[in-house]
Amino acid sequence: MSKALKYGLLIFGIVTISVVGLIGYGFSLMEIEDQYGDYQNIYYESKDSDIIVNEETSEFGIVGKNWKRLNVWTKEKDSTDLYFFVSKASYYSKIKVYRPRKEIEGIKQMEFNDIKKLISEQKIKLILEHQNE
Repeated sequence: MSKALKYGLLIFGIVTISVVGLIGYGFSLMEIEDQYGDYQNIYYESKDSDIIVNEETSEFGIVGKNWKRLNVWTKEKDSTDLYFFVSKASYYSKIKVYRPRKEIEGIKQMEFNDIKKLISEQKIKLILEHQNE
């Protein structure tokens, strides 16, 4: 094989891998957009162990995030998808995402009033506020 052919095959391989990677990344973004729609900014802004609050239903949950889904652990349920948690009362629910400044013990056993107390004491920081219009 000549040197030019080797370089040509190398460049062709790199371009092919790059195009396939970009297409895969695009499909991943489309799946998130299809799953969460207007709530996709909540998916992108939140991290594991954030606290998500549904103001309309007075419920809160702990965020568990993986590369393709965002689950919410509540006191009542082990795990529910973000979309079902935020749209439980209506599509226009007011959602807030908080990030603890340091680890909080026993957060899964807390009540909604305890979370409001943490907010007023500024032990958790507001990351995102979302309401569909």
